[in-house]
Amino acid sequence: AMTALSLVYPVQNLINAIAVGFSVGISALISLHMGAGNKEKADTAATHGMVLSLIHGVVISIVCTAIMPRFLRSFTSDETVIAMGVTYSRVAFMFAVVIMAAMSFEKIFQAVGRMKVSMVSMLVGCVVNIILDPLMIFGFGPIPAMGIKGAAWATGIGQAVSLVIYLAVYFKDLDNIPVRISLKNLTESGRTLKKIYGIGIPATLNLALPSFMITVLNGILAAYSASYVLVLGAYYKLQTFIYLTGNGIVQGMRPICGYNYGAGEYKRVKDIFKAGLELISVVML
Repeated sequence: AMTALSLVYPVQNLINAIAVGFSVGISALISLHMGAGNKEKADTAATHGMVLSLIHGVVISIVCTAIMPRFLRSFTSDETVIAMGVTYSRVAFMFAVVIMAAMSFEKIFQAVGRMKVSMVSMLVGCVVNIILDPLMIFGFGPIPAMGIKGAAWATGIGQAVSLVIYLAVYFKDLDNIPVRISLKNLTESGRTLKKIYGIGIPATLNLALPSFMITVLNGILAAYSASYVLVLGAYYKLQTFIYLTGNGIVQGMRPICGYNYGAGEYKRVKDIFKAGLELISVVML
């Protein structure tokens, strides 16, 4: 089962990379327009970003589910591993739309300085995932033992809970959130899309490269032993913890840089960037 998860992980990470990368484009554009005092364009960026994220989610869910059996067979001939990987991915990839929407909300809240909302939403989603994992994998009371499918459902439900929190806060505190998501803001699509994708595509590629690297490594290691694939998958998950603190600092820098850049405070942008580099260097050391 762990080997199956390790083989599915690069595609799962690619989905997350697309969600995060595109949402970075949304966040940067909102921050820039807010700094320039152009609320209307900030609303347009948020609305286009959310609609496109939902479309991305649907397309990615269909494509990734369709290719998964053949993808897995590229690395192993073990039918048990393949069956487990397909079972997990079919459930996990159903939540691609949820992932895209939640990530868009996360970046929208970050863009307007509501970092605590993102923090609480992610924390609650992760805690729900952690609690449900053993219950749904091994079974408990009325909950049947679902094995690897249970792990997928636990992950998906955790992601859905995060999205529900974002939606609840957004609609409950609508008057205090400076950007609006509304279909009437679907204007100036060409220019807005160009800017969102112009920022989002490089960010997505930067985040997606590890997925391609792991895929290549899985292909090499699978020729020797499935155990090697398992070890690489476990190691790579642990390795991500090394970068989480640095990534958190970047998340904090991004909206502040965007806001000041939009306001024409270029010296302040350089100072923020310099301070961020210094802080990350200290943390990493």
